[in-house]
Amino acid sequence: DDPGTDDCFFIDRFIEGGEDTDSIQVDLLALQGFDNQIIIEGLELQAGEYDQLRLSIIDEDTNFSWVKELENGDVLKELKVPSDELKLGGFTVERGGVQVFVIEFDLRKAMTYNPGPPGPDRYILKPTGVRVVEVDAAASISGNVNSALFSGNSTAPCINKVDVNDGNVVYLYRGHNLVTDNLADNFDNSLDVDAPATAIAPYTSQKVQADGGYGVAYLPAGDYTLAFSCEAANDDPELLDGIVIPSPDTQVVELSLGEGESKTCDLPLVGGEC
Repeated sequence: DDPGTDDCFFIDRFIEGGEDTDSIQVDLLALQGFDNQIIIEGLELQAGEYDQLRLSIIDEDTNFSWVKELENGDVLKELKVPSDELKLGGFTVERGGVQVFVIEFDLRKAMTYNPGPPGPDRYILKPTGVRVVEVDAAASISGNVNSALFSGNSTAPCINKVDVNDGNVVYLYRGHNLVTDNLADNFDNSLDVDAPATAIAPYTSQKVQADGGYGVAYLPAGDYTLAFSCEAANDDPELLDGIVIPSPDTQVVELSLGEGESKTCDLPLVGGEC
């Protein structure tokens, strides 16, 4: 993609069930953690820097794109994508060989609900939290959170939870030596004008399963700070909610991930490092 001439390469054929098709429907919730689905294969591109990947979405029509509300009788709600496309980051195509890229959807950041009125009752999918990652260079982290931490290890505020399995979330921040008091839940600083300038938004976050397992895949290499919160059930992706992170206050750890590295980090941490 040459920004100077606005040259673009258009892809309008996809793979679904082994067949060639001009559009493809993907169940994002069926592709958790390290799972993925091939939608394009055997595509030849010139080597170089590609400025931006855009996904054209057939939205505002539940025959094509929708959100199913399991707690509301499996009702299908309309899905809206601003400008009908997700404008994602760029990527580099190397000369020779085969590269595999994954489009990673962090729905905890990308998906919001607009109940209406005014306006229609629908969900909105934004490019925030959706990224393009080269698989061979991607790192990952997984582990297990001891169920004793689900209630804050019998400390406030989580000891009062009605469901101990609700609201357990691992947050991942870029960098080391972060001020713990500044670690924040998911928010969009372009929308939440009241969020303090010192608040550090997570790079990504992952709900911890009832058995304590969690996994964050397709990460760029680098330094990270991992923190756990047992009270993150109501983390609004647009607004700073004041969720206590870490909670319990000892559950924070620094780690580094190399290209293609998979690391295991169990909480509470034993031995001082992952």
